[in-house]
Amino acid sequence: MQNSIERQNSLLFYICIKDIFNSEMTDKVPSSMQEISNAISMILPISVLLLNIWPDPHPLVIVLLMGTSMHLPVSFTYHLSCAFNRYQDRLDNDMRRLDQSMQHIVGTLFSFALSGSVLYAALNLFVNLRGICQLWRKETSNDGKRWIPIMYSVLLYTLPMLWRGDAINYSLAMISMMVGGISFVHTRLFSGWGHTIFHAVLMLHTQALVNSAQKI
Repeated sequence: MQNSIERQNSLLFYICIKDIFNSEMTDKVPSSMQEISNAISMILPISVLLLNIWPDPHPLVIVLLMGTSMHLPVSFTYHLSCAFNRYQDRLDNDMRRLDQSMQHIVGTLFSFALSGSVLYAALNLFVNLRGICQLWRKETSNDGKRWIPIMYSVLLYTLPMLWRGDAINYSLAMISMMVGGISFVHTRLFSGWGHTIFHAVLMLHTQALVNSAQKI
């Protein structure tokens, strides 16, 4: 019964996220101050991890920290560059491709941290490498579908939580990601601060992952 409910929750999350990202994006370009906020707020998820490895670090939480630390400087640079208008197209540029590529690498590391399985991480690596290759293809430069492989990566790295019956942390991780996704896509509802809110909500997502990894 519990497994059936968890599967239904996972399906509901997928449908909600699909609808969210398929909606028309008519939001205005973020201001320089908002992009600076987007850059600085990337520190929030990693701060959760740093607090959780002190004073007795769990090996798999360190893996989570490793992945997040790898993504941080790339994302920070991208948002700061946008703040100072370094790109002709803020969405179609190589730094954003690198930022999203790092999200796939993070997904691979997270899949190991939440499963403890090298084999499962290898499977995720294959899927994420395919996503990275799609990002850098000319025909997918700005087709509005880059989020799809990244969403699959999130679903895959959180799947072990569901498999292990960690329903509470899985639900927290999925709900926080969904709420963050809403603020990210519909940023105009938050006066352009939706991306920063997304990074803040990722603190809850990160804590759920930490709680789950510590159970392995």
